[in-house]
Formats: sequence, structure tokens, C-alpha cells
Amino acid sequence: MFIMEKKIIVSLGRQYGSGGRELGRKVADELGIAYYDREIMQEIAKKSGMAVDYLESNDEQAPGFFDYATIGRFGLPHLFGSSQNFVMLSDAIKNIACKESCLIVGRTADYILREDPSLIKIFVHASRRYRILRVSRRLNVEPEEADSLITRYDKERARFYDFFTDKTWGQADSYDLCVDVSKLGMEDACRLVIDYIKMRYEKFK
Repeated sequence: MFIMEKKIIVSLGRQYGSGGRELGRKVADELGIAYYDREIMQEIAKKSGMAVDYLESNDEQAPGFFDYATIGRFGLPHLFGSSQNFVMLSDAIKNIACKESCLIVGRTADYILREDPSLIKIFVHASRRYRILRVSRRLNVEPEEADSLITRYDKERARFYDFFTDKTWGQADSYDLCVDVSKLGMEDACRLVIDYIKMRYEKFK
């Protein structure tokens, strides 16, 4: 296990079906740091009293018609839906990053924590073919359905990221390191990310 004397925060963006969650978990375990994915929704639920199911159904969702309609009717101080969730999401991510070293999957953590000097921003992607095969096997669906799901979830993540940040989802200059899992395989991709994080950590000292 890599022993760290200083705090380190890793944000991990990912294309749908690229294996980003699996890679993130492996990296966090290897580094001995906390891992946050859907656990963030549970943190928000505890503090807000809102149902986890509701929060997860709106997870990484850009504002829709309901948000714009209610903001227009009640004014900007009254936030609803995705806009309200993003405020709570930002608070939860900042609180998590303050208390411990961790890896946070998605949810614009790279943008929310952009002022944190201990932040390392990773993006995981893969070829379309690799992702279709992975999603097909994981969900036991036909390749056509897997392809449709990839298109849908990638669009949702991009809309969410692009709406709440001043950057472009998946664009290389938004991150410190972009990794193509389909070129390296999961184990070598994990090793690359871990080695990069260790080298960056040395620069923190």
C-alpha cells in the first residue's frame, strides 16, 4: 500500500461503459484512500432528508424544463430539481474532500474542487466497440441496445458537466490525464493511473 503523509484528491470522469468505476475502485484500493461514487448520494440524503432513490434518479442530470419553469416563476433564490441537487452535491463533495484523501467518480468533482492544490483530474475512455461489448456483457443486452445506452448516458453526462462548468466534458485539456482502457486493458490502465498519481504526489512535497 502506498503511504501518504499529505492529502490527495483524485477526480475520475468516465465514458459510459469504459470501466471507469472498476478502475477507480482498484486505484483507490491500491492507494489506500476512500472511494466515493453513489456513496455521495447517501451523504446528501443524510443531510437533506431527501430520499436516496430521488437523488439517484436525478444524479448527473442537467436542468430540464421543470427547473427553468420554477426558476422563472419563483426567482433564482428558489432552486428546484437538478439545480438544487447540484448545490447540495457541491457541498457534499467539498466536505468529503476536506476530511480525507479520496477518489471521487464523476459529478463534476474536478470542477467543484478546482481550487484544491491536492487535486488530480483523471478521465477514462475507451473505443466504442470495447464499450458496447462491456455493456452487453454486464447488462446481458444485445449490442444494439448497449450502443443506444452508451449514446444516452454519454449525452446526459456531457449535458450535466457542460451546463454546470465552464469546460467541455471529455475534452483532454479539462483533465490532467486521459486513459484509453481499450488500448491497455484494465490492469495496465490501473497501473498507469496509479503510477501517474504517485509521481504527481511527489511533486506536492
